[in-house]
Amino acid sequence: MRLHILIDSIYAQKFYEFINKNFNADEHLFVINAEKLKYLSEETIIKLNIRKNRDDRLWLLGKASEASNIFVHSFFDNHILAWLVLNKKILNKTTWVLWGGDLYNYWLKNKHSLKEEVIELLKRRVIKNIANIIALVEEDYKFVREKYKTKALYKYAFYPNPIDFLMLDNVIITYKSNNNNFKILVGNSAASTNNHFEILKALSMIKDQNFEVICPLSYGETNYAMQVADFGKKLFGERFIPLVEFLPPEEYSKILAYVDVAIFNHKRQQALGNILALLYLGKKVYIRSDVSTWSFLNRLGITVFDTIKIFNKPEDLLLDFSKDAALKNRSIVKREFSEERCVELWRDIFDSR
Repeated sequence: MRLHILIDSIYAQKFYEFINKNFNADEHLFVINAEKLKYLSEETIIKLNIRKNRDDRLWLLGKASEASNIFVHSFFDNHILAWLVLNKKILNKTTWVLWGGDLYNYWLKNKHSLKEEVIELLKRRVIKNIANIIALVEEDYKFVREKYKTKALYKYAFYPNPIDFLMLDNVIITYKSNNNNFKILVGNSAASTNNHFEILKALSMIKDQNFEVICPLSYGETNYAMQVADFGKKLFGERFIPLVEFLPPEEYSKILAYVDVAIFNHKRQQALGNILALLYLGKKVYIRSDVSTWSFLNRLGITVFDTIKIFNKPEDLLLDFSKDAALKNRSIVKREFSEERCVELWRDIFDSR
């Protein structure tokens, strides 16, 4: 039996469905440590509260002891980190499925609270002794090796995208709305790591041009979302469109389909699901050249543009994107990130010891 410890996320839900579709579901046990669920269902996932319930902690340890492999899907849950430290004997069969923020959030800050330092200490103790690290971007694994001196092995795999190719194919022929305004997507969530304010200020330098700004803000920090929405409205008025309500993947895919350019100003690996979907759609995508995602995509032969250059020449955003480059990007994404490829990679991981 393989034990999966999830967090409540649309990606976790998609992964659960993916495993049940492509593998023997009886060989996989899915649990989550949470008081309430938003994306996952208690009908399919075992919900625990290891912070408050001793029986839940003991039950989880029993299942972990029985399991042939343990997959911890992100290190965002501090209580799971503490539980792993207290039960270090299971770490030699534990794999960390690295998301991005669970690695980089600490390192992007110059100052840390006592709580953050304690959590980082827990993380260090776990990472030093785990067996494997699954990461889509190998540079992220190398960063872990450098900072944490771990001997964990690298495994390459990725999550199935909630916005899958079939969904995108269904909307691609109708990607243009009736409004002829050029559409710019900024960021992927209401996380401050999107650094929205920098980009919105840069775009305000060319606000006399005919464009709209679409800003997904439904996922993340509520107060930050309100600040971004207010700032965007002050700069662009009705041409700023904040998406503050959660959209199902089918609806969100339509948003991605009719944008012309997408800008991501993250200073770490983030938003890869959005980025890959946009590249599949043939969109012009900007990411920072100083993040691991840049090296990863360039290594695959994918054409992306440098967000950092926007601050000097924002007008270049409005230039046409080569159709040949767009078609090449789509072809590479289709080849490298298909469901078949995803199944192949996870099967290799499940079959390895």
